[in-house]
Amino acid sequence: MRRSIRYALSTVVGLGVMTPVVIVGGSSLSVLVAIPFIYGATTELMLDNLTKFQQTMRGESRKIGMIGAGISAGSTTGLLQQSVAVGIVGFGLFIFGIALTIADPVIVVDPDSQ
Repeated sequence: MRRSIRYALSTVVGLGVMTPVVIVGGSSLSVLVAIPFIYGATTELMLDNLTKFQQTMRGESRKIGMIGAGISAGSTTGLLQQSVAVGIVGFGLFIFGIALTIADPVIVVDPDSQ
């Protein structure tokens, strides 16, 4: 996918997530400004590494995904009780961490091979 298309989609997603939070209201400006940056960067990272994400959705990583989803659901619920914007930012950071982990190439070096 072309870089300009990825950036445009990332901007749309970031602003799209921020819009309902602004409508609900009740949060500080610094938290609201963080939402499009977090979701935009996550979207761009996921679109850039789409084949890695598709490969990850099979096999053993599903168990880890289920554990992560449970942790995310619990923590997001707690954060949403404080503020809608804070809950959205927390969930976005969780997804961003997943995206970074999947996109990062892991080089395994066997110490016996040297």
